[in-house]
Amino acid sequence: AGLGTGHTLLLTAVYFVGLFLIIWTHEMGHIACGWLYRIHTQQITLGPLGGVAHMNAPASSPREELWISLAGPAVHLVWLAVLLPIDWLIPQEQAYSWYGLSIWYLKATNVWLLCFNLLPIYPLDGGRVLRALLSMRLHPNLATLWAANVGMIGGGLLVLVSFTRPDLQSSVWFIIGLTCVLRSLEEKRMARHMLVYQQSVRREPWEQDPDAWKQGGAAQGDDAQQPGWFAKRRQAKAERRARQQAERERDLNTEVDKVLERVSQVGMSGLTDAEKAVLKKASARHRDP
Repeated sequence: AGLGTGHTLLLTAVYFVGLFLIIWTHEMGHIACGWLYRIHTQQITLGPLGGVAHMNAPASSPREELWISLAGPAVHLVWLAVLLPIDWLIPQEQAYSWYGLSIWYLKATNVWLLCFNLLPIYPLDGGRVLRALLSMRLHPNLATLWAANVGMIGGGLLVLVSFTRPDLQSSVWFIIGLTCVLRSLEEKRMARHMLVYQQSVRREPWEQDPDAWKQGGAAQGDDAQQPGWFAKRRQAKAERRARQQAERERDLNTEVDKVLERVSQVGMSGLTDAEKAVLKKASARHRDP
């Protein structure tokens, strides 16, 4: 671009400060939306690969998580609303000056971060949006498992992409992809033992059946919505398996009754191998129902 040493250093400073400023405003978008739901943040962690707003409480409903997650990417739209007119007003001959390149860099960074953060990969904002949308139709814990699985697949793809890049970006993609996989695994483990959106889940049916979420029912108390097609299909499948199991139990009990009647007549030594197998099967079923 033919920049002098001073302008090159100035452009480097703009790149460095601009990146952290964009990331900071992104996290402030999350924080400002959290304030609307009385969720406060005392600390922000910033880094070249992103930032984290350490909120003092999780979202208490899918709707809250949806808006809080979208608030961060929405900040980039505000940046672009300011930068695009400025970029258009810069004369063509000044496009490669230090300030022209600065505006282009800030614009490109906001576009890239907007698109990247909306990828449906947990723990990116898009992954949280996916979890929130699924939770409006499914039990939040089941929705979390689905979103975490998508996050693991997406993170794995980012790791694979890193192997195709020979430059420094390969390390960046590898770290981001691996982080997404590990965070998704952690969220998946937590979803199997802890309630998601704890403040909004009522007593029914979770407290009576800790595994209720596995059936896909939306245990959201007064705000519950009707289960979707997938949830209904899973429930029908579970009921069908239960009926088949009950039928097998009845058949086995009938066979056992017949064998016991034979025992009273001929004793254990007089039973056939098939009849002994029935007793053995019933004994095993009794030990491990």
